[in-house]
Amino acid sequence: MTASLRWLLVALVAVAVAAPPTVLRLWPASGSGLSAAQVADRVRAAEKLGWSGEVHTVGSLKVPGTAGFANLSSLAGGTSDLRVWWRSATSWRVDRTRSSGESDLARDDDRVVRWTYESRRAVTTSYSPVRLPDESDLLPPTLAARALSGARDDELTRLAPQRIAGHSAVGLRLVPDQAGTTISHVDLWADEASGLPLRVAVYAAGSRVPVLTTQASSVHLGAPSASTTRFDFPSGVKVHTSYAIDDAAGANAFAPFTMPSSLAGMKRRGDPADFGAVGIYGRGLTDVLVIPLRHQVAHELYDQLAQSPAATTTRSRTEARLTLRLGPLSVALVFDRTGHFLLAGTVTPQKLLTAVPELREGVGVERR
Repeated sequence: MTASLRWLLVALVAVAVAAPPTVLRLWPASGSGLSAAQVADRVRAAEKLGWSGEVHTVGSLKVPGTAGFANLSSLAGGTSDLRVWWRSATSWRVDRTRSSGESDLARDDDRVVRWTYESRRAVTTSYSPVRLPDESDLLPPTLAARALSGARDDELTRLAPQRIAGHSAVGLRLVPDQAGTTISHVDLWADEASGLPLRVAVYAAGSRVPVLTTQASSVHLGAPSASTTRFDFPSGVKVHTSYAIDDAAGANAFAPFTMPSSLAGMKRRGDPADFGAVGIYGRGLTDVLVIPLRHQVAHELYDQLAQSPAATTTRSRTEARLTLRLGPLSVALVFDRTGHFLLAGTVTPQKLLTAVPELREGVGVERR
């Protein structure tokens, strides 16, 4: 080895040690001979990995901003900076920082705690797999796992690699082959060595920019210590116990309804042991959520959505109905003799409306 070459290697090592993360991210990502299916398999296998780091999310989804959907509305329709400690799917903590303040969400097995720093108020409740999306669902690994759930190999293609958060990341595109979907494609990049997703971008049909992006800005592979995910209440914090995580979880547990096994050609998803009065149908990011609503909540939501110029309302002797499309999200509110139901999903309004008569025929009423 010549002296000049040795000095070049020394300089490169020095840059690697001293360079800030922004410099390292500019270095080119390495290639990969993996097929699209093999990348997807690595991503699925990475669901069990522990990690910690920082994540930035940007969303432009318009979600109804009523009280029951306030957190989801701000998550899907704005920007968030998240600090993450992820030991497993049942042990994690996500701190969310916005201009309006900081909130923490932590899970320890069957217990979930949400703490709002400014109000010094904490709410603890039992975990429910049937619920509205929260901060943990917008992390690159969890969103990628959701997107690839049920994906077929013929829906997947490779993308050029990128360097993200200092890691060489392999790229994958998912184009869902599902009738009536409003999702054009999902692009994701995962750490080449571990398969941990580092960036996910979701595109709506007809849009050149993503409606939702989540990307890690720093990542440390390996499970953090238990002390980092455990939430210890600071002195002076007001602790409240709630019967449910959110309105969807509460309706699933307590509303007196049973849902059909399929709607609009989409099968009900989830563990049958968790099935209650809320139904989730579809696969991947193309799905429909059906929630029975209390009378007051239903009419509050109806009055808000009816103000939109794009809302369509119909009434008959036996039914009142409102339909609305908000970007890739279609919404239908149905009032009839059975009850008040919200249907929302990443499908066209036409497909969503085909679920209404099937819901009316298939929903059951339980006496509790």
